[in-house]
Amino acid sequence: MPKFYYFNYRRFIHMLRKNSDVHAMIVEQIKDVEKCLINFENFMRAATTPETVPETLRALCEGVMEAENAADVSLRAMIDSLSAGAYLPSTREDLIAIAASCDKIANKCETVAKMIVQQRFACPAEYAEDLMEIFNITKNQFEILEECISMLFSKMNALQQDPAKLDAIRALESQVDRIEDKLTEAIFAGNTQLAEKMQASEIIRQLGDISDRIEDIADKIQIMVIARKA
Repeated sequence: MPKFYYFNYRRFIHMLRKNSDVHAMIVEQIKDVEKCLINFENFMRAATTPETVPETLRALCEGVMEAENAADVSLRAMIDSLSAGAYLPSTREDLIAIAASCDKIANKCETVAKMIVQQRFACPAEYAEDLMEIFNITKNQFEILEECISMLFSKMNALQQDPAKLDAIRALESQVDRIEDKLTEAIFAGNTQLAEKMQASEIIRQLGDISDRIEDIADKIQIMVIARKA
């Protein structure tokens, strides 16, 4: 193997470990996104419970919005830190892309919560379990994603040699797709008005998009580690 490839890889690992402040900021930003998901979970549980009053949903939506704003703030701080760090331009670009994509997970949680509140969406009882299953699978995806991002700073070799964790994220996204397709078919086979069908299917699509975004980040991570394989 040419020596310059080996040198670049070793230099890359050295920079990741040396710039521990950037690592800490990325972890903080990911934790803020995780907090948004936790708030969104509380919101979704309320949204799929018939007895929930609009005021409660609105308050829970505010919690999602506040967490999304916190994720925005930590993302900007991380980008500022990266700009001053000793990273190669390609590494800086990849890390920013991954962090920015994680921030879009929080953005999508906010979007879904606001849609449900603003459109006064009343979740049909027969769909509640499947909606929560979509979220639970998505939460599982994000937990694996967190681990993969952490491995970029400590165990990149493991990700290079065995992409099983990244493949697991993709497999879970496929599960979400199947549930989403089943729900959409059931909605349009029902007897409700077309406008209600369109509203429900769009909210389900937006909810499923969170899983899609996590899968996209897994792809970015795999491209990043392959490009730096020793």
